[in-house]
Amino acid sequence: MEKAYKEGKVRAIGLSNFNMAQIQEILDICEIKPAILQTEVHPYFQENELKAFLDKEGIAIQSWYPLGHGDKALLEEPVFTALGEKYGKSNAQIILRWHIQAGNVVIPGSKNPEHIKDNFDLFNFALTDEEMAEIASLNKNVRYYTSTPEMLENYVRMVPPVNEQK
Repeated sequence: MEKAYKEGKVRAIGLSNFNMAQIQEILDICEIKPAILQTEVHPYFQENELKAFLDKEGIAIQSWYPLGHGDKALLEEPVFTALGEKYGKSNAQIILRWHIQAGNVVIPGSKNPEHIKDNFDLFNFALTDEEMAEIASLNKNVRYYTSTPEMLENYVRMVPPVNEQK
């Protein structure tokens, strides 16, 4: 990836699903610091320690599974319902706004045209510090995705064909 970066084939290097030790290992040997880490982050799994580490290193965090993989319990949390009523927004919009205010890069996906429209309608309100703290209290350190050593071994063997790209 560094070669591709140096050749102008990519504008940034990103990591996916690395923990702090793995990121530190990369930082100890890299010439070009990764710009972003894509990893699971949502109100039930906020990754505060990892985010603090990344902030110190100047690496952005991108939330994967920003809505908790559509977990009904998360999406129907009473705090999101109350805030949705207060701001005239859906529970999902409240969660996405929380991500934005928490400094997470968030790119929600949907094939539903209404949801796509709603995903852009997040910038005409802001959660208060108290509301952000209330959402922070929901952190349960619950993941919806867990990698295995076998999965990681398969990822290591994946080598993008950057030398073939123009």
